[in-house]
Formats: sequence, C-alpha cells, structure tokens
Amino acid sequence: MSKMSRNSSHFNSDRHAVANSSVCLDSCSCGAWIKYSLFVLNFIVWIAGVAFISIGIWTRLDKGELGPFDSIVIDPAFLFIGIGSLMFFISIFGCTGAIRDNICLLKTFSILLALVFIAELVSGVLTFVFLDDLELGLLSYTRKAIENYYDDASLSEAIDYIQETFKCCGGSGYNDWEANIYFNCSSMARPKCGVPSSCCKESTDMTSLKNFQCGFGARKDGATVASYTIYTTGCISALNALFRNNFLVFGLIAFSVGILELAAILLAHSRMRQILKMQQEHASRHVYEMQHVDSTDQVSL
Repeated sequence: MSKMSRNSSHFNSDRHAVANSSVCLDSCSCGAWIKYSLFVLNFIVWIAGVAFISIGIWTRLDKGELGPFDSIVIDPAFLFIGIGSLMFFISIFGCTGAIRDNICLLKTFSILLALVFIAELVSGVLTFVFLDDLELGLLSYTRKAIENYYDDASLSEAIDYIQETFKCCGGSGYNDWEANIYFNCSSMARPKCGVPSSCCKESTDMTSLKNFQCGFGARKDGATVASYTIYTTGCISALNALFRNNFLVFGLIAFSVGILELAAILLAHSRMRQILKMQQEHASRHVYEMQHVDSTDQVSL
C-alpha cells in the first residue's frame, strides 16, 4: 500500500508540474500578451475596415452615376470599399484565430497579410517605374472630368476642391479647359475662353464677395495676362510637387504600415508556435497519465 501511495503521489506531482508548465506558457511566457495583442490589433483593423466600407458606400450612393466619367478605377468610393473589404476580411481571420487559438485561421491570416505586404511592395516599385504612364493616365481621366464638368454637381465640386486646394487649373495647364464645350473659345456661352472660378486667385480684399465669373474669358489674352487673375499651373504638376515635397512623410507612413503588418505576421507565428507547444504538452501529459494508470493498476494487482 505504501508503494501504491508513493506512486500515486509521484504521479500527481508530475501531472501538476506538466499542467503548470502549460499554464505558464499562456500567462508567464507572454502567451496571453501575444494572444490579446493580436486580437486587439485585428479588432481595430476590423473597425477601420467597416468605417472605410461605410464611407465608400455612402459616397457612392450620395453622388450616384457620373456618366462617361463613371469608372471603378478612378472613383475614390470604390477605392474605399475595396480597401475596407480587404481589411474587414483579413482581420476576421486574425481576430477569430487569436481568440480561439485556431492554427488554421492564424495561418490563413498570416498568408493573406504576407500577400498584401508583397503586393504593396510590388505596387510601390511599379508606381516609380511607370510614373510617366501613370501621369498620362491621370491626364486622360482629368480631360474626361473637364469635358463633363457641368454634367454632374458632385464631379464639379470635386474638381473645384482640387483646384482651390492645390492652387492649380486643369490637368496639365489652364488651357485644358478648352476641352469643355462651355469654356471653349468657339462657344457661344458666357464662360467662353475661360476657366471655372475655382481657378481664380484669391482677392486681396477680404471684404469682397467671391466673383464666380472671374474666370470668364481669362484665357483669351495668353498666359502672361491670365496669370494675374488665375492659376495657370496644372493640377498634375501640383500633385507631383506635393508628393516630392512630402516624400519623407509618405515614406514614413508606408514604412509604419509595413512594420505593423510584419509585426502582426510575427505575432501570429509566435502564437501558432505556442499553440503547437501546448498541444504537444497536452498529448505528452495524456500519454504520461495513461502510462501511470497502467503502472498503478499493475501494482494494485
């Protein structure tokens, strides 16, 4: 009996030691920290994804159809919906996999995030390589926008906002407005040979109201005369200058996003290793218990 008691006591102490090692894995060895950090990070991304989708859908429904200018490539609403859907989809795998300790979901999350990271690197490289082609594409879309300026209120507001914010006019220059039937020099309309009021320079007299006809006929006397009343630089050039002047800021933002993505991948892999270790310890404990049960039965016999 004393031998059975010693075996039972030894078995119980070993069992508690193995169990304690498993508990320590999830609490003492940063297991819980990694698990809930991964969950919180993905939950924040999930909320951001929902916000992006909502903004995109609201913007799209608010503006409706843009006619010939309507395109999935150039409409920012589709960009918001696409990015938001990607964030929403990937973060679900991360949240669920982290909170349920599911290796399959965590592995799927890591693979998808790695693919996104690679796609971002490739798109960044391609943007620099094909920068001229991108600029030509933007000029083409800008020309379409100018042609349809008066056909859609949301479109005209967007163009006016860009021209006023960046103090520019047209795509490549102020003469791009020749493509619009109302601003064309051969037009019979009042704005002929002119530009929208959003191209006009701000008046020094702060008390005066904005003159919405300030751009009418502004192009007929040439660039020198026009430069006194309107902006003559194209918006594509202004955007290029903005990007080059703030290259460090954009670079830091892109770098920070990449670091967060890599951190999430590393956290997921760390959690997967911990889950595998816990599963192996659980299997070892089960085998250990079965062996001690058999040995106890033999002693009792």
